[in-house]
Amino acid sequence: MSNKLNWLVEREISLEGQTIIYSYDKESDILEIVFQTGQGGIGVDLTENISLRYNRANQEPLSLILISFSHLIRPTEFGPPSFQLTALAELPLEMQQIVLGILNSFPVNRFLKLSGLRLSPGGELQPITYLTQPDELALDKVLV
Repeated sequence: MSNKLNWLVEREISLEGQTIIYSYDKESDILEIVFQTGQGGIGVDLTENISLRYNRANQEPLSLILISFSHLIRPTEFGPPSFQLTALAELPLEMQQIVLGILNSFPVNRFLKLSGLRLSPGGELQPITYLTQPDELALDKVLV
């Protein structure tokens, strides 16, 4: 008898020599992209659906957690959906800088792309993100 969980899909890819694990819970529609295995780390909500876990000591990413994953990758008529990094402003300035550094570095930047949106001329620049996918395994293939 097999103990395989039919609600959990796990895939492993090699990305520039680093092993990345996709762990998708079909029932709750949550994808965790694991960059390093291990316990601990600090979790930071970037949006209500996107969280980053990282090692506070060495400031290296542990994983990205994508809640309502199928919604996050559903394309719009203009391209991929973008999400405002609303929770970033709530972090202390030093932590904001650490998180932005991690988001702009490999391997996280192969999954999340950052840009800015200015809602009015001379207004404050708002950080936004959208999901992207490495060629080695398209994120939408996780759902299959």
